[in-house]
Amino acid sequence: MRGNSATVVVHHSMVKLPEKPMMPRVADDRVGYFTVRQTDYGRDEQRAPQRTYITRFRLEKKDPNAALSEPVKPIVYWVDPATPAKYRPWIRKAITDWQPAFEAAGFKNAIIPKDGPTPQEDPEWNPEDARHSVIRWLPSTSENAMGPHIHDPRSGEIIEADISVYHNVLNLARAWYFVQAGPLDKRAQKLPLPDDLMGRLIEYVVAHEIGHTLGFQHNFKASSMYSVENVRNRDWVHKMGHCPSIMDYSRFNYVAQPEDGIDVADLIPGIGPYDIWATMWGYKPIPGARTPDEEKATLHQWALEQEKTPWLRFNTADAGGAVPGEQSEAVGDADAVKATELGVKNLQRVMEYLVPATTGDKGEPFDDLSEFYGRVLGQWSQEMGHVANIVGGVDGQQKNIGQEGVRFIPIPRERQAAAVKFLNDNALTTPMFFVRTDILRRIEPAGIISRIGRAQRQILNTLLTPARIGRLVEHQAVDGSNIYAPLDYLADVRKGVWKELDGRGPVKIDTFRRNLQRAYVELIDDRINRTTAAAAAAPGGAPAVATDEVRPLLRGELKNLSTAINSAISRSADRETRLHLEDMKDQIARVLDPKFAPPAPAAAGAAGGRGGVGEEEKLNPKTCWPDYIIK
Repeated sequence: MRGNSATVVVHHSMVKLPEKPMMPRVADDRVGYFTVRQTDYGRDEQRAPQRTYITRFRLEKKDPNAALSEPVKPIVYWVDPATPAKYRPWIRKAITDWQPAFEAAGFKNAIIPKDGPTPQEDPEWNPEDARHSVIRWLPSTSENAMGPHIHDPRSGEIIEADISVYHNVLNLARAWYFVQAGPLDKRAQKLPLPDDLMGRLIEYVVAHEIGHTLGFQHNFKASSMYSVENVRNRDWVHKMGHCPSIMDYSRFNYVAQPEDGIDVADLIPGIGPYDIWATMWGYKPIPGARTPDEEKATLHQWALEQEKTPWLRFNTADAGGAVPGEQSEAVGDADAVKATELGVKNLQRVMEYLVPATTGDKGEPFDDLSEFYGRVLGQWSQEMGHVANIVGGVDGQQKNIGQEGVRFIPIPRERQAAAVKFLNDNALTTPMFFVRTDILRRIEPAGIISRIGRAQRQILNTLLTPARIGRLVEHQAVDGSNIYAPLDYLADVRKGVWKELDGRGPVKIDTFRRNLQRAYVELIDDRINRTTAAAAAAPGGAPAVATDEVRPLLRGELKNLSTAINSAISRSADRETRLHLEDMKDQIARVLDPKFAPPAPAAAGAAGGRGGVGEEEKLNPKTCWPDYIIK
């Protein structure tokens, strides 16, 4: 590449679709497959109905009468010759890890690995050839991997799949494991991680991506289907894993404590009971069924197994992010408060050995220390976010006609209020275990106030989302008793952020807390006025303007806060506190009557604005948890 020009090689490869399409299998929202949709004008219905089919490979038994038979044509994945030699066995194992799932569907040796030949071995073989499903190893700094597939639009038959493993996913995997599982695995308490551990992590990454290429969506409900007690139980985890699906983003068991004695081999997810069951549901032949409609009764009966076995459940359709038990990057989020409490204990343990773990090679810069310190803080923020999502949430279970009960039930008031109290005590109170001069003064001359401020602001941003408050308003109007009233909720958050104003004694507010309190006022300003250029310039990340129901509630909180500040100014214990309170009083007056606000800066170069959720507020991938996720 030179200047603005580049030379690229483009490969075109086409395959002819089967003369006879595979018989489709009708999709069901209770089981998580990717789908293909058609409008069927030939059905005798009083509408133009949509027909939705799952995507899956075509598997046919050599012996249709055998309970377990080899397929006529197995699913073959080729391992890219460019893959580092030490990781090839782990990638082959990731492929064969799925064989027990297909045995549950009646197929033996249904999915097999093959090593891609070198040009010397077979000059005609090409990983770009659309006839081959290849696991590619790509020289890239992206911390990611992905598993798309190509399917027949007529039937959903998967024709070919390619998995891309970007080389730098190694860095992401080692960081995840170091931060989440280090306290339980001594191998991860010093860098670099040993090769056998890195190989196992690559196996996990690739097995997840293989799941996508077999037709599976993410199942974020899975992580909440085991209790906190289960994921701390050595025998349970050995048999069932800490999450029932590898298709969740439930990375490593950060909830288990060192005293629980979990075997290190069981800290990394594998193919779980949901994955095995869902493979059976999608791939098992149904004898005698000649059309998709003739399969539906059997598929419905299989899906009803979710009633008695909760860990076979899938995401609730149309939940719109309102179900806190369907979160990514979570472990044991059936009780996110308890899980996060235990997770933070482990993060505190990581902080104790962070310096020796990352500073072993003399003469090297402190790059690992800087990166991993940021990732620990990012993990803390991630776990606190799991708790924040309890507020305004519902418990959800996907159900179809004929199943008793409703799909969505508002979370009880007590559970939501407990989540807010936990956040007030642990997230919105400064996490001082991050304020370590032995770390900070090795990596930067200043910045910890901004680091903690960004993390806390992210949590506040989640708590003050208008959609969340709006759900509380609707729950109160529709569902009646035992609902967390939005006024009570907002008052609880305000009192947590401004707890120094309680009582009649001297008021002293330190720098970290002043930073948090400014963020509180700025975020509410964005929601009720949306005045900042940063918000206007960031439509994808800017806060939604509060609705007519939510806006008065937020204005009311600022009026209550202004009254409390007026009372507290005379009790300021130091000049910094007094100046802060006087400034906050003026800022609140401006927010409540924005016609007195100074002109907003131009949208261009808006990074200097105060828009709390624009690009400038995103956590830096190099200093905190990365935006990259394995998809």
